[in-house]
Amino acid sequence: MHLAIFLLAAAASGPTGSPSGKDLFRGPARCLLNYLEAVRLAGPRGTVPAREHHPSEEDYREARALTAPRALEKAQRDAARGLDHPLAPWRSAARGLVLESFSLLEVRRAPRGTAVVTVRERWRRDGLAWLEVTTSEYLVARVDGEWKVVDRRAGGRFGDRDIAEGYKRWFDDPPPSAQR
Repeated sequence: MHLAIFLLAAAASGPTGSPSGKDLFRGPARCLLNYLEAVRLAGPRGTVPAREHHPSEEDYREARALTAPRALEKAQRDAARGLDHPLAPWRSAARGLVLESFSLLEVRRAPRGTAVVTVRERWRRDGLAWLEVTTSEYLVARVDGEWKVVDRRAGGRFGDRDIAEGYKRWFDDPPPSAQR
């Protein structure tokens, strides 16, 4: 509770024209929490091994609805080349790795009207009694006016320069007053 109050106060002290702290929690943080909950619920629960469940993209339809279209296109291109994509949890689940739980650590404003949300994730792997813990950053932005998950960096960080110069046409441009 104290962490949430601290984060809200810190986020609210941003530059004029940027989303307020309250907007960061209503928009990008809420979007990501909904996405992660959809990923968690789509995976097999309890003692059912993920590989026996045969997870598919359809099982993750709610999470996919919260994912930016360009990210989904990239995930499909990566899958066609036999590669995994950080926003394709159905591929991880097919190999026995499913999201068990998560907790929000931080939300910060980022360039071009985006937000970066830091989360601690606990992943369950088939056949293991312990959970794998990762800290991931998620890039969240407005796409056609709605907050969507654009990218994920497990164990990594999004630099402001990466966001400012990358992701061309992946999300809406912010109004001039909100750009930083």
